[in-house]
Amino acid sequence: MSEKKIENLQAAIKSKGYNWMSGKTSVSELSADEFKARLGLLVGETELEATARAIEAQTRLQAFAAPVALPTAVDWRNYNGADWTTSVKDQGQCGSCVAHGTVAAIESRIKIVCKDPTLNKDLSEAHLFFCGGATCSGWNFTSALNFAQNTGIGEESCFPYTPVNQPCKPCTPYVKITGWAQVLTAADRKNILATKGPMIAGMAVYQDFSSYTSGVYKHVSGALRGYHCIMVAGYDDSQQCWICKNSWGTGWGESGWFKIGYGECLIDTSFAFYDVDLNCPHPLCPPIYVTYLQKVLLLAKTNGAVRTALCYYICGRGRPVMLSPTKAIIVRNVKLILTRCPKYRLPFCRLLYCTPFQPFVPPR
Repeated sequence: MSEKKIENLQAAIKSKGYNWMSGKTSVSELSADEFKARLGLLVGETELEATARAIEAQTRLQAFAAPVALPTAVDWRNYNGADWTTSVKDQGQCGSCVAHGTVAAIESRIKIVCKDPTLNKDLSEAHLFFCGGATCSGWNFTSALNFAQNTGIGEESCFPYTPVNQPCKPCTPYVKITGWAQVLTAADRKNILATKGPMIAGMAVYQDFSSYTSGVYKHVSGALRGYHCIMVAGYDDSQQCWICKNSWGTGWGESGWFKIGYGECLIDTSFAFYDVDLNCPHPLCPPIYVTYLQKVLLLAKTNGAVRTALCYYICGRGRPVMLSPTKAIIVRNVKLILTRCPKYRLPFCRLLYCTPFQPFVPPR
């Protein structure tokens, strides 16, 4: 987009009293067809109309229910002082937004259900997308969510994403969702965002969206280019907006994120939000595990035989030793804990070898 066009767009934004900024972005210079390839949510007019009717009917019914007290703002990028989201991806010139939005929400939900904001699991959009039967021409919510539930999603290291059609590469699933549901009303969406975490959503995309750089987006000008899947990570009633993660890399928007006004681009009137349920893919690491490891390390400080046994059977160092019943129990318990909580293995082994001895502090 030329400087003159950007100036004209900014003037139009200002004339409408909106508060978002336009500028040159990683996608603003694309042709109409190239920009459309950056979308990929396949939905027909009949489905949009049916969803709109369902939203309207559910909203009417909810008007008779007792209101639920909700926070005025939620943002899972800074929730209780921690970031529960994962990095922004770039789908490139492939209509894989559904896979990216779905994976983004599930990655965040893993951190939340495992109660560990440091757990940055990188799931494979390619496994979900290409093994789920999609192509770069686009995909839909139902197919993606059913694949995530019935087959599960592997890790990025198994099937790295590239923005071209690829044959399926089977992967061992890291996680399967246990269920999913449409969420229709604004109140229900905010309640789930406040209590469970980010969700998947859809929106209409117009040409001016390509030039968004900051603020609360509201459509001003440009033709409809298609429909798009995104992740919603929160809301802000003071700004009257949803807080969303896109899949166009960090060179667009607010480092890949954006805010969109309530009711804009069909996000509230013709698209459902999608909630997912899942269990933590690995058992939680309760504090009692840390306490036990600390006691074992204190014992190893003064008992060379225990230290030698742990070095060999847990950390793969040193020589094999005969295990008394007591030592065998210690080794078995430590091995069980570190199997369930693999993030503790490296610091445990480091502290086992360190001189002078240091107390064990679990990684944050």
